[in-house]
Amino acid sequence: MVLKQNNGGVLMAKIKKVRYFTKERKALISKENRKKYDKYLNSNIIKNRDVKDTTYKVYSNYMDQFLVYLAEKWSNIDLYSEEFMEDAVDIMEGYISFCQDILFNNKKVINTKLSTVSSFYLWSLKRGYIDKHPFDKKLDRMKGANEEKIINSYYLDDEQMNLITETLKTDPKFDIQDKLIWSIMLDSANRIGAISKLTIQALDLDNMVFNDIREKRGYKVEVAFNDYSKELILEWLEMRKEMDNLEVDSLFITKYGGEYRQMSKGTIQDRVTKIGEILGLDDFHAHCIRKTALNDIYVKTGDLSLAAEMGNHKSVETTRSSYIKPQTKAEVRQKIIKMKQKMQESKKKD
Repeated sequence: MVLKQNNGGVLMAKIKKVRYFTKERKALISKENRKKYDKYLNSNIIKNRDVKDTTYKVYSNYMDQFLVYLAEKWSNIDLYSEEFMEDAVDIMEGYISFCQDILFNNKKVINTKLSTVSSFYLWSLKRGYIDKHPFDKKLDRMKGANEEKIINSYYLDDEQMNLITETLKTDPKFDIQDKLIWSIMLDSANRIGAISKLTIQALDLDNMVFNDIREKRGYKVEVAFNDYSKELILEWLEMRKEMDNLEVDSLFITKYGGEYRQMSKGTIQDRVTKIGEILGLDDFHAHCIRKTALNDIYVKTGDLSLAAEMGNHKSVETTRSSYIKPQTKAEVRQKIIKMKQKMQESKKKD
């Protein structure tokens, strides 16, 4: 990871990508270890098929990385072997170092990777394949993972939001799907995962909402939008009649190999990055729009619970800690002064 300053002068970590897990390295994985993990994976997919291609895909990828590590550093030691049970703490601490020094993983990713391996052993213990969890309560999780800033977060103000909206209307390098992505994300404050799954079938134009959209961990959410987005959707649906005759159910589409298909999450993010360039930001991402929308709700209403509800957060603390723009001491001071003035004016009236 390297550090750079954001527009607020705060040092932020910039992700350093490493392509380590090649096909050749994955081919080193022991067939027996692969078989053991696949059994665990299939067991969990049966219970929660909705997240087969999201959550479990990430976990499977992380476990592959651990198995490659075992193949290279521990001679493909068997996951259930007595040797693994005895050396588990050394193995896992070595894996943590590998993630830090070779893969340049941040603390949050490392904790998730440890949880991936731990979950496999918890399941194995329940099934009676092992007598004990090999490293339960013996490893310290990476501290400060939630405080570690991995990518820049931008909270846009009204002027910046209006500039993007107006530029999208007039600049020919942006199309109607760019306008829709920006407008719906800003209206709804939903995650990119939900935005990528919007369908025509789920659209309720009268109530201006997409219903039952699956997003993080398979939860169903509503994606609400305002009048301008509604106008864009109607215009887009008319255009779609000439393109694919609305045969593709996905709201956002791309043409690949002569056929229209659902636009991927990655393509939507690429479009969001291009939108950020309007403001001169080269690392603008979808979560910035979500943070901007939720912060804007709080700033204009003062109601944190309303912002939390719009963000589909179970706790307002999640909204407060991760989605509300931190105030400077100067801003806090001004707020205190205004509150004191208000109290004094109220006393004078009494």
